[in-house]
Amino acid sequence: MIKTILGLSFFLLSSCSTLVKEVVTCPNTSSPKGSEEILVKSENGLPVYMGLRGVELYCTNSGTDIDMEASVNIRSLRNNIIDNDYVPITISLVSVDINNKEYDRDEFSYSQFLLKGNKIIERSTNMGIDVPKNGKVYIGIR
Repeated sequence: MIKTILGLSFFLLSSCSTLVKEVVTCPNTSSPKGSEEILVKSENGLPVYMGLRGVELYCTNSGTDIDMEASVNIRSLRNNIIDNDYVPITISLVSVDINNKEYDRDEFSYSQFLLKGNKIIERSTNMGIDVPKNGKVYIGIR
């Protein structure tokens, strides 16, 4: 009897259409000039180039707005590979409405580890924001 009730409950829950999210086209996403790549000083005082290497977007309809999930890849390049080093960085993902007023923001600050012997270091970070219908999205690093 319990198996029948559990089986029927599982069948009803698994066939429920409200669990499926509608995939939609992601809004326009761009970087303000100068925020897509930067030249910064590491903790050891050495210059390091950092830039957006790629951004993958996945958007679903949530009724009132769009849920956007982003996978952001940051690439670091340096010339001095003799020592381990760190570079502080902040990634910002911001949505704005049709009047260019901020709607939602996701920021991630961390110190990028630069391993001794490596000239190129990449890191991928997952972020998420809500975007209004007819809104835009900006992404940048600092």
